[in-house]
Amino acid sequence: MKLADPIEMQPERPDSLARQVHDILSEMLLSGRLRPDDRMSMRELAERLGVSVMPVREAVSRLVAAGALEVRPNRAVAVPLLTRAGFQDLTEIRIHNEGHAARLAAERMSVPDIDRLRQLERSFREALQSPDVRESVRANKDLHFHVYAAAGSPVLSGLIATMWLKAGPVINLDLGDASRRSRSAASVSNHAELVAAIAARDPDSAARALEGDIRSAADFILSHGRLIDI
Repeated sequence: MKLADPIEMQPERPDSLARQVHDILSEMLLSGRLRPDDRMSMRELAERLGVSVMPVREAVSRLVAAGALEVRPNRAVAVPLLTRAGFQDLTEIRIHNEGHAARLAAERMSVPDIDRLRQLERSFREALQSPDVRESVRANKDLHFHVYAAAGSPVLSGLIATMWLKAGPVINLDLGDASRRSRSAASVSNHAELVAAIAARDPDSAARALEGDIRSAADFILSHGRLIDI
């Protein structure tokens, strides 16, 4: 696993430290900083984060239960490999859940939150100009989860977050500048349609735009042979 950037842990109670470790690992999965088959021992992970093994074990256990990490027979913590069939199945589940969230958001999002959504869409376009791909990844996630929060369903938001933890290491693989430009153009178009549909209180169009965003990224991954066939 890659922990290249310095990470500052706050000296709090063990349960708080476990939450911090969980949040750090979750963000690394969502942003693609952890990639399929990346692995590290719990002790090594604890040393890099500057905590004891206990909060790491608790955080990893939660992510293993969610299917976002796995513990190999040699006790190494690893990011699971996805098969093509598994990724396609995950994509369809995401489209179903996130499309439903987009529909609800189009009906329920407040006017101030629609204004905030427009700001997030602009921030995403601006982040695409940065040489640091992590900025656009972060901006993309902020936009999507703003929509999902507006759906007003904590259960649905939790399901979506779990699916993102599984998909993040694959979806955000660094495929090179030309690939990112191609994927970014589709995202810009789909995000613009999503914002317009939510502002117009059009649930069907919002769901279609969200589906287009997920499917275009998934199709790109499937076409570039980054998954295993078994």
